Amino acid sequence: MNIPIITPNALNEISRESGPVVVEFFADWCPKCAMMSDIFLRIAARHQHDIIFKKVNIEISKKIVDELGIEIVPTFIVYQKGKILGYTSGVLSEDVLEQRILELLYPNKTGY
Repeated sequence: MNIPIITPNALNEISRESGPVVVEFFADWCPKCAMMSDIFLRIAARHQHDIIFKKVNIEISKKIVDELGIEIVPTFIVYQKGKILGYTSGVLSEDVLEQRILELLYPNKTGY
């Protein structure tokens, strides 16, 4: 599975998506981002039929980073119908990141 790196117009692209979207904000120079890349990819593969996964390179999309106030990479933002539901940042285990994503998207569901 390949997760698309979206353009500087990412917010416009995300707002047009009808389903849930999880975006990883990363930098090529960031070792923590490299650590999280495979984890994000595995989570995306498991949920590819119900969640859209995208990536934003903060070096290319600085305007978006400024607008969103992102100060730490990696940062994962969860969107629903173009609105931010929440976010998490830093290095997390695969189970914890997946659970946080699912809790934001499906807050009334238990037993992830």
